Amino acid sequence: MTFRLLLAGVLATFSAEAQTYAQRFWFPDGAGVELHTETTGSTAQTEVRGGGMISLGDLVSRFVQDSRNKTIFAYGLVAEKAREVDTVTIRLTPAKGGDPTVSAVREFTAVKYGQEVKIEILTNPATGERVYDVLRPIEGPSPSPGRPAVQGVWAPKLVVNGQAMAVKSSWALDQFPRLYVPAHGAYFLSWESRPKYRLAGYIEKNRLIFLMDSEYVEMTFASNVLIATEGGPVWVYHDPGFVPDHGGATCLLDSYR
Repeated sequence: MTFRLLLAGVLATFSAEAQTYAQRFWFPDGAGVELHTETTGSTAQTEVRGGGMISLGDLVSRFVQDSRNKTIFAYGLVAEKAREVDTVTIRLTPAKGGDPTVSAVREFTAVKYGQEVKIEILTNPATGERVYDVLRPIEGPSPSPGRPAVQGVWAPKLVVNGQAMAVKSSWALDQFPRLYVPAHGAYFLSWESRPKYRLAGYIEKNRLIFLMDSEYVEMTFASNVLIATEGGPVWVYHDPGFVPDHGGATCLLDSYR
């Protein structure tokens, strides 16, 4: 599928459309921004992947990859609290390294909570398919006051022994996930071998499956779990007596180090 690159920025009221990728970023002054992608105009929507990282200078490096892990669009993202109350200034900067990117610095001043900046990054004239990055200010305290922070926003479908279960998620993508299931305890997951961990599952694109102590667990995410690769093995440590701080009434996917 051949795309041409196009960039446009508009302010719009936030709408709950399909989200295929999401991350949250906090900057040193407490400004927070959530980023997700939207795809419209085609019944067979193209999967795009990407990531963000806080680099030197409090800059988020945003990149979009195709199924072959080739970067097809990239830019820098900076946000800060604006002078007007309950507003955030969002700034996009050209990426370094020769990747397709924005042509110049783009600044959106005083974006209010409940508004969003929508960036059209890819379009296919043959099908009318368009891919957007959507950026919106978020309220709430930073998980790392005074320092940059990044947090993944994943809402997986969870199935345990064939039974679908609701799960709350606060898993940060730069850490390993821990899954708590009531009456089953906690499963600590790792992409690398660790003492006391057993090789018990695998990742395949947006599916994570493991079998531990006769419990079959499957999680399906909105996008690929790992950015750098499409899959790999999963090591698991099971603590059946673990109870989270929230009391243990609901399933919880969070992070551990």
